[in-house]
Amino acid sequence: MGRLWLGIPKRSLPSLFLSRKAFGRPWSSPIMGSPLGLVQGRKEAFSPFMRAISHLSTRYETNGGIVEGTHDFMRLRTFLLSRFFHATGPCYAIERDYYEILGIPQDASLDDIKKAFHALAKKYHPDANKNNPTSKRKFQEIRDAYETLRDPKKRAKYDKKSVQGSEKVGYAADDTEGFHEAYHDPFSEFHKTNHGPFSNSFFKIFTEVFEHERETYAADTQVELNISFSEAAKGCIKQVSFTSQVLCSSCHGRGHPVNAKPSRCPTCNGVGTVTVFPFTSTCSSCRGLGKIIKDHCSACRGLGVVDGVKNVNVTIPAGVDSGDTISVPNAGNQGGNGVHPGNLYIKLQVDKDPVFLRDGSDVYVDTHISFTQAILGGNVEVPTLSGKTKVKIPKGVQPGQLLILRGRGLPKQIGLVDHGDQYVRFRVHFPSSVNDRQRELLEEFAKEEANQESYGFADGNWLYQQLSTG
Repeated sequence: MGRLWLGIPKRSLPSLFLSRKAFGRPWSSPIMGSPLGLVQGRKEAFSPFMRAISHLSTRYETNGGIVEGTHDFMRLRTFLLSRFFHATGPCYAIERDYYEILGIPQDASLDDIKKAFHALAKKYHPDANKNNPTSKRKFQEIRDAYETLRDPKKRAKYDKKSVQGSEKVGYAADDTEGFHEAYHDPFSEFHKTNHGPFSNSFFKIFTEVFEHERETYAADTQVELNISFSEAAKGCIKQVSFTSQVLCSSCHGRGHPVNAKPSRCPTCNGVGTVTVFPFTSTCSSCRGLGKIIKDHCSACRGLGVVDGVKNVNVTIPAGVDSGDTISVPNAGNQGGNGVHPGNLYIKLQVDKDPVFLRDGSDVYVDTHISFTQAILGGNVEVPTLSGKTKVKIPKGVQPGQLLILRGRGLPKQIGLVDHGDQYVRFRVHFPSSVNDRQRELLEEFAKEEANQESYGFADGNWLYQQLSTG
């Protein structure tokens, strides 16, 4: 089993946070060895947190409990446990409340569960939200909630765990045994003692301090591009133009005027980091700069981006086909104010070719020959992807017969063979009329052929049949 490291003493974390005495005298952390009240000697950086604690501490001491925000305590506990407690085992946070995800009460019927699932699945399905990178995670939550609540046994087990107040931390399947006995929830004692959650202001401090650690990205962009068969076969470079969010030309993506004067960040007091023992994080208000600018750019309203047209040169590899998608990292919507650009996804549509018929990486081409060439053989010039080439006509070739040119097809994206094959289909042309000399020779040939025992006179002699019909 993995060992859980909480970074706090065995006493519950809230009792330390809510004790005014802890802030009035030095107290050494068993891990960091620094005073709790003055982290790195800067009490100012702790001021937002202390204001929330002061608000909570007064209510705690006068009322003996806190009654604000029905779900804030569980939200805070889940938030901290899922993001900042480290384990040597495969630790993960259990999902949000399944009933809350589906938006149904705990006594909802199976029909209500199904209706809620179908409505939410239709709304958040990734295929219907291609430009929303969070829809896939949201859809997964909805599906997990539905799979649990639709099964009576799974639902009963889930409800039982919820009633027992099971810790919202889990381990992999081979690590679960004995976990609940060994794990100590640092918030459980406070929750049991006060029968109430943390206030909204306390939870707000934690979320503002740590939530920005997740990197943010601008929305991805998907466009369609038509290319010719020749471009798909040989590869090319194409320029793609599409509407997108681009950097504001007035502020160059800053979100504020170029000559605007910065002021000290009130959240971190200019330090760039905020510490809530035992955690230290980059300040979300100034993004670690220690300074903020209150004047917003009038052109982009402080967003750093505006609607515009983007031109991107894209390299199309040889051998692509209709439906293939090319990804260009960081070429989608531009992100302002430190937001990472989104990706560009280009869905290809390859036009049909009048000469070549494509089947995967193989190509087919028709070539027309005379009936005398079909009988006697010879040479004919056929088109290939690399130009025209001469091929030998086998003697006695039949109409529709295929000749294979190995490795003359399209490049393959995967596989041991790097190219497909080209198939030459022979189309035999029969004359609609012949002159007297030609008829005389053909009739003589037909009589000679009729005397051969290996062919039937009327059934197998195709030349006789052609002559007899006119």
